[in-house]
Amino acid sequence: MIPSQKSIDELKEIAKREFGVEWTDKEASDAAYNLLNYFDTLMKWAGDDIKTYLRLEKEPQGFAIEGDQLITCGLCGKLSPARECWKDKHGLKCRLCQKAVRDGIVPTSICRNKDRWFSFEALKEKFGIHPATARSLVRKGELKSRVIMNDIGKPHFTIFLREDNYQFLKIDKDVPPSDLEEYDKDVAKWAEDYKQKMAEQRTK
Repeated sequence: MIPSQKSIDELKEIAKREFGVEWTDKEASDAAYNLLNYFDTLMKWAGDDIKTYLRLEKEPQGFAIEGDQLITCGLCGKLSPARECWKDKHGLKCRLCQKAVRDGIVPTSICRNKDRWFSFEALKEKFGIHPATARSLVRKGELKSRVIMNDIGKPHFTIFLREDNYQFLKIDKDVPPSDLEEYDKDVAKWAEDYKQKMAEQRTK
């Protein structure tokens, strides 16, 4: 996408007014080009997310991901082949985390808000609790963990829910909605607006 001369001139005025910087036409053109492409990419991502939202209305249980590329699980953060991942309204997850969510091992409320749970690493970083100490506290019943198992019954990933451990950790029980949760609301609104626009076009 190529910026117009009007956009370049406006960007030069903004740079001078807001930052006291006088750009040449080329500098302003480069900045405008980068901005346009950045927002174009954001629009494409939003369009993809709207399509996913509409698909999930028809497939509320979610759907498998196609392809052989490696994908990062939205919960455990580990890489898995795309064909072993699952997408639903709670995000993209590897097969093992998806099963844990489906079986109620971990609640869906944590999938789009990482402040509602802690990993071993987060306990050490935020509270100074070493993984070995955390395991000891779990055995004593002072900390409560949720363990996602792999296919051979070994721990795949361990989660410490805020709501299970807030008293021991001396923190608030809940947290505000995350940016992802707020974005999900935006996508839902955009999708509803899109459906309404399509319905209006069909009646014309």
